[in-house]
Amino acid sequence: MESKEIELKKIEAKAKHDAMRLYGMMVGFFAFVIVMAIWFMFFHSKAFGTTAEPADLDKNAEPSSQGAIPYTPPENDDSPAGQSSSGNADTTSAPESAPAPQTTYGKDPSIAVAEGHNVEVRNGITYIDGILIVNKSYSLPSTYDPGPDDEAMEAFTRMANDSWGDGISLFICSGYRSYAEQEAVYNRYAGERGTDEADRVSSRPGHSEHQTGLAMDINTTEFSFEGTPEAVWLEEHCADYGFIIRFPKGKELQTGYEYEPWHIRYVGIENAKKIKASGLCLEEYLGISSHYDQQ
Repeated sequence: MESKEIELKKIEAKAKHDAMRLYGMMVGFFAFVIVMAIWFMFFHSKAFGTTAEPADLDKNAEPSSQGAIPYTPPENDDSPAGQSSSGNADTTSAPESAPAPQTTYGKDPSIAVAEGHNVEVRNGITYIDGILIVNKSYSLPSTYDPGPDDEAMEAFTRMANDSWGDGISLFICSGYRSYAEQEAVYNRYAGERGTDEADRVSSRPGHSEHQTGLAMDINTTEFSFEGTPEAVWLEEHCADYGFIIRFPKGKELQTGYEYEPWHIRYVGIENAKKIKASGLCLEEYLGISSHYDQQ
């Protein structure tokens, strides 16, 4: 009789133990869900908003906003610009055909030549082989205001989710930036250091890829990002999701910018894989230049 009571107590104790274990697992699961929900909300707030920290800037100094010199483009501001594979430009009044693109800031023919490539200009926006082009030679109209590109954002979300499985955390620290926002950024630098130095560390208004809604800075705009696990993963895998490292190392003369391991640009998976396999930057791949004509 006594042994039966002991056995019953053991069964009762085991049942309590299993119930507590199940309860602990449920609490842990719901805690995990809550943490992931908070992270997801934070991630999306980063992904869809722009921060005060601009891309294409000198990362080692903060210019003051006092005494800014307003940027005034040259009179012959009649050239196209841009770079995109999603084709989200406004084409309601696009001409049936357009001449080969010319640079906004000069008449250097080497800038406008893209031999062997299909060049199309729509509403002041240049597409080469279907890719919207923006750099120091090609500009966007001040009225071009597409906001974040849906296709690019979806691709980034997939990439960020997949990277999480590899122990890598990716988020957007600077995404879409309007013409007016870029103008304010550039003017701060011009007012602090003069236009020559501003051109070295920042894009003139209308010449920033961030205005396309197709470019984004990942995690940080500090040069310490280079060589981190996140930077290595990004460079190895971003083409699988349609992105390229826009300003690769060793291509500074071609792109017009310093190496930025955090700055990616959406061009579509097919284009991204071809560009990566070529070992070329976008300017080399399309046969175009990127520099402001100072004449």
